[in-house]
Amino acid sequence: MRNPIFSLTLCTCLIWCSSGARAQDSNAPAAALRQTFQDPAVPMIALPTRFKSRREHGVAKGGPPFVVADLKGPGCVRHLWFLVGKDVRLEINVDGAKKSQVDLPLKAFFGIMHDRDEHFVESAPLTVLPGFNSFLPIPFQKSCRITIHSDSGMASDSMIDWHQYDKDTVLTPYRLHAAHTKYTPAPPRGGYVKLADIEGDGFIAGVAMGYIQRNKKDMVFHTGGMTILLDGETDPHVIRGHNVEDDFGFTWGFRNQQTRWLGCPWHENRGRNDQDGTFFRFFGPDPIAFRSSVSFRSGSRGDDMESVVFCYKKAGTTAPKLQTPSEWEVTGLYLYDSNWDRYKEAEYVKGVPVGEWPGRDQGFGEPNQWTLKSDRGWIDLQNLFFDRTKDGSGGTPFVQLGRVAYARTNIESESERDATLRLAVDDWAVVWLNGEKVAALRHDKGLETASIPVKLKKGSNELLVKTNNTDTYSNRRLWVINCVVE
Repeated sequence: MRNPIFSLTLCTCLIWCSSGARAQDSNAPAAALRQTFQDPAVPMIALPTRFKSRREHGVAKGGPPFVVADLKGPGCVRHLWFLVGKDVRLEINVDGAKKSQVDLPLKAFFGIMHDRDEHFVESAPLTVLPGFNSFLPIPFQKSCRITIHSDSGMASDSMIDWHQYDKDTVLTPYRLHAAHTKYTPAPPRGGYVKLADIEGDGFIAGVAMGYIQRNKKDMVFHTGGMTILLDGETDPHVIRGHNVEDDFGFTWGFRNQQTRWLGCPWHENRGRNDQDGTFFRFFGPDPIAFRSSVSFRSGSRGDDMESVVFCYKKAGTTAPKLQTPSEWEVTGLYLYDSNWDRYKEAEYVKGVPVGEWPGRDQGFGEPNQWTLKSDRGWIDLQNLFFDRTKDGSGGTPFVQLGRVAYARTNIESESERDATLRLAVDDWAVVWLNGEKVAALRHDKGLETASIPVKLKKGSNELLVKTNNTDTYSNRRLWVINCVVE
């Protein structure tokens, strides 16, 4: 005999577990309380299970630009399909945004870089068969306008499959964005390129990148890897990469293989130091969240580089304003004592008193002063101090260990006041303000943040930071500073 109490309990549990994301307001429309499911390509996106299935056939008519879909929400585009010619640009505008969230070459959006001929791409969000298919969800509350721009005047046939929800349905606040960059060529070895600069509240869903090798003195993958600087305004933390192939889930170079979340759709290997290729990694199971901003960077070595970073951001969110030095002077590299007690007591470079700026480094004999612009509170020292092989060879460019650098800047204050200096450093640091030592920070676990109480005088206040880089933690020799006055 069935137990009625057990049956009722089980039924109640199933209703509760299947209810999905619930509106916090008890007066919210009933549709906001309906069941949801996690998107299979982007699990961070939850969508209603109650919908009407719709399809738009975008057979272009008239002259460019060609509007292939003009949808009214609430809804979500579930599948895009295109035939495509050369010189075609894809634009997607959601909810009437002043700047379209997606506006880039159509081929690049589908992971085919440098305008190469169509080739097979297989992943959870993107598939090229031929025929360009996207399964990245594109939620919209009010409207979604998809436009094709063609310099040749030729349009691409398209098919847009989408879900239309009840009028009172409140959707996820996340909106799809695509950041596109192309460098021909990128900066030489030891430099970096910025793949995306995003502010607001959201997460990175994936990245696709293509290389055409120009510097043939070393392997194309030896760039120093990716660095993702997160939430510099609010809670600075970092993801530090390895090499290009390691960051995309491969090892010892690339192979022409593809999986659901990572792959190499195209690769030409003409020799150890002569390779081109495209590759992707989607972060379905492991999205990279940000709450105020992200600066997504990759090392470079003088090759042609094209990339697309796919992210979802809550509409209307921005980074809070912050007081941070706009510019820093940096000098290095100098020998230092690896004993912490002696490190923190050494006031400056030997023989150079605090307040004077050294002119040349000790033992390297190269000019050693740089001016760095602050980027959301960050300055990045690792690219200044990669191992210096003049011919551009030498394997993976790691930042040098066993050396110290100094960074100085000015903090402006309209009055004399007490303040808090929020300083995130990797690794050790000694800090002076207006010639007075205010902190000695031993951070042996990678990037850590300290709050230092300081007294600012009216006008300009000189901040000086002595910093080093150790190899005592698995931060892959990250060397950055984040500075904010609270």
